[in-house]
Amino acid sequence: MHRTITRLAAAFAGLLLLSVLPCSAQETFHPVADKAATVIQGNARFTVLTPRLIRMEWAEDGVFEDNASLAVVNRNLPVPAFKIRRSGNSLTITTEALTLKYRGKAEFSEDNLSVNFSFADERAKKGIRKAEWHPGMDESANLQGTTRTLDGFDNVKIKPNGYYTRDPFETGILSRDGWAVLDESARHLLVPTGSDWKYWVDTRPEGKRFDWYLFAYGHDYTAALKDFTRIAGNIPMPPKYAFGYWWCRYWLYSDYELTDLARHFHELGIPADVMIIDMDWHETWGMGDRRKDDNNDYSGYFKGWTGYTWKKELFPDPGNLLSELHNYRLKTSLNLHPASGIQSFEEPYERFVKDYLSRAGENHDPVENYSPFHIDQEAWADAYFNSVLHPMEKMGVDFWWLDWQQKRTSNYTKGLSNTFWLNYTFWNDVARRSASAGDDAPRPLIYHRWGGIGSHRYQVGFSGDTYATWDVLRGLPWFTSTASNVGYGYWGHDIGGHMQPKGVNETDPELYTRWLQNGVFMPIFKTHSTKNMSMEKRFWVFPEHFDAMKAAIRLRYDLSPYIYTAARQAYDSGVCICRPLYYSRPDDEESYDWKEEYMFGNDILATVVCQAADKTTGLAERKMWFPRGNDWYDMATGRMYKGGTRAEPSYTVDENPYYVKAGAIIPLAGEKISNLQDPSDELRLLLVPGQGSGSAVVYEDDGVSQAYHNGGATTAVRREADENGIRVTVLPREGSYKGMSSVRRLGFILDGASAPRSVRVNGKDIPYSRFAAKDAAEGREVWGYDGEELAVHIYLAGRPASERIELECDAVFAFTDGQKGLLKRMRRITPEAKTVFAYAVSSDLQLTPELLRFAGTASYITEDPYNASKYLSELSVDALRADMDRYKGKLPAEFIEKLFARIGN
Repeated sequence: MHRTITRLAAAFAGLLLLSVLPCSAQETFHPVADKAATVIQGNARFTVLTPRLIRMEWAEDGVFEDNASLAVVNRNLPVPAFKIRRSGNSLTITTEALTLKYRGKAEFSEDNLSVNFSFADERAKKGIRKAEWHPGMDESANLQGTTRTLDGFDNVKIKPNGYYTRDPFETGILSRDGWAVLDESARHLLVPTGSDWKYWVDTRPEGKRFDWYLFAYGHDYTAALKDFTRIAGNIPMPPKYAFGYWWCRYWLYSDYELTDLARHFHELGIPADVMIIDMDWHETWGMGDRRKDDNNDYSGYFKGWTGYTWKKELFPDPGNLLSELHNYRLKTSLNLHPASGIQSFEEPYERFVKDYLSRAGENHDPVENYSPFHIDQEAWADAYFNSVLHPMEKMGVDFWWLDWQQKRTSNYTKGLSNTFWLNYTFWNDVARRSASAGDDAPRPLIYHRWGGIGSHRYQVGFSGDTYATWDVLRGLPWFTSTASNVGYGYWGHDIGGHMQPKGVNETDPELYTRWLQNGVFMPIFKTHSTKNMSMEKRFWVFPEHFDAMKAAIRLRYDLSPYIYTAARQAYDSGVCICRPLYYSRPDDEESYDWKEEYMFGNDILATVVCQAADKTTGLAERKMWFPRGNDWYDMATGRMYKGGTRAEPSYTVDENPYYVKAGAIIPLAGEKISNLQDPSDELRLLLVPGQGSGSAVVYEDDGVSQAYHNGGATTAVRREADENGIRVTVLPREGSYKGMSSVRRLGFILDGASAPRSVRVNGKDIPYSRFAAKDAAEGREVWGYDGEELAVHIYLAGRPASERIELECDAVFAFTDGQKGLLKRMRRITPEAKTVFAYAVSSDLQLTPELLRFAGTASYITEDPYNASKYLSELSVDALRADMDRYKGKLPAEFIEKLFARIGN
């Protein structure tokens, strides 16, 4: 076992080393390919980047491009083995996986260019070993990428190729046909500059030219994604706090209202990490009547849409407000709509103009009345950041929300996406200023809209303004996971929806709760809504749903080590946290058809309950397909589902369904976690039921610096389970990072397990305690049993992280048939049952003996865990039904229906 775990840790460490070369926080590109990888014939050049990835260029003037493009920035890869054969005017290039043929010298067409390649999957087993691509082929089998915005998305209008969105979906690099073409022919270049920006935008030379990248990976989707990030740049890790809860609302907040929100989070025990202040932080001059020209600014946009002047009536001292929010451990961000440039009535106008003129010299734009938005001019960009934004960052703004919705392309650089260039400059402004700090430099973070292929290098996306409907919620799993096909792994949605559909005038707390539950398994966990009284997002306003809402946020923080490890894996592998089922099951038709479920990291199958619960039973159905290859454990109910099967489980609003691979190990944070900024030496390991072996590697670093480029720390874990017991090995932590604690407090949760007679750690007996959590808080090493969760909890005291931990216990995974869900549901329905009996039967009879047995079994198990199976076996639905029949005609029929629907599901 030790050698196996060591290899596991070594493999992860190898990934860390491999990831260093292509990427640093301030982008370092390697666009010039090794000459040995290139083949020229006439006006065509072919670059063999990998055995399955080839760049195909044709230039009318015969001049080829060696600068980076917006998407492709690294071409200097190890040269793969390939052969060249020329015959007359024909060229053939052969790698181990494909054969390219080009005839003549003319521009590429289906008549002169083709590529044959092999499939390394089930198609090969069926005799379909070869596929062919040539220019002009139908791309309808492409699995797509993502789109700029979900503004106005309602998921009701359907296009033949997918959901309706304002902009079409861009094609991705994966296809069911096994090939995809990334076309950079018309996209701009990133050329070296002598300034600290390192690279700046430039246009392509005049003349007709092709710049294509053919991905011929068959259905080896993860290999294609890895190689995509090798040429397009890694998916950088956000700061750790970005994976926590974000509060945002478009509202006319004052400073005391924002601090009051922060106080509520703190006092109600709601973990939080980010506070975004929407556009009313700055003067908007009432936004005026948008229909009147005299309410436009000098650039022609609505006056106040763009703004850089703090609204002093609401924020008399902005710096103190930001400091107060920081005291509550909340990072802060401000909304920007920079389209209007810098208007003369804005506070920073004069210093900006002085700065800009000093940099631009004779090349400056007009500055009378205003300075037009010109982010693609270095001098303007330098002055903008230096004189407008940096002073506010010094005041305490941690990052910016680039809410760009205006003109798609630049007024100055023909065809340049304003969105992409904003993303590029805002990201690299942070990186260039901190470059001298090396590994200690802070990680850049921006919150922005998708600007096209290559935007994955700038992390977190804002998907836009959606309607608060079940249909929209239903569409988000497909939308988010599909974006992984272009490496765009960090979409942030408006949890709960941004605006109400026509005719709806209040927030639906059940819909909001389900959205929060699904948000746990989204890349970014952020609530937001428009400036409307019907869009309430404060949890405590919904007392009947508050506990379920808070539980969702708690679960997000519990899972933070798992999520952060998945973010590291995305950086190393190009496979995002949210990914479609077909990555791992490309030959199962179901993995393409089931669009409301997806993988969240390697071990969690996520979904969403996207319909209201039945009014009587309080249950909402969720149809599921469980991927083949392993069984799946329902964490909400404790039921195991066999892989390759379908089911129709139903859930109460308190239950957040997600399914974990049988035998998996899920790393969890400490129980009392309140934010992702404060360091913690606590790590809990959730062992999911399943026989045989399982393993995991937990990644950690300082969460804020760029040192992760050169590695962090990893802890390898392995478990074995059989009829004799459960054994867990936690290896000494490998690697290091600044500020790392030398001590680690470990906890183990054995879900669905029987109570052990013996628990030993490194040969020492760990005693049982009825009050294990309390004893553990006082520093003792104990184990206890939770009768409601049917779980063993083992608590270890602080031990050196360099120590190898061997846990052995004779517990077995005995409860995987939904017993946990039954016990929890009975506890939740007990208060209602008492009320019903008091009103309908007698105030003296609050629970019948059988109801009491069902409601009290969890407590009996907690007090006497060794007899859990006995207590569970004594629960008889038939006996309970006979008990209820005695009160037929007295008890409401709806209550009886609800009771047995919940027991039987």
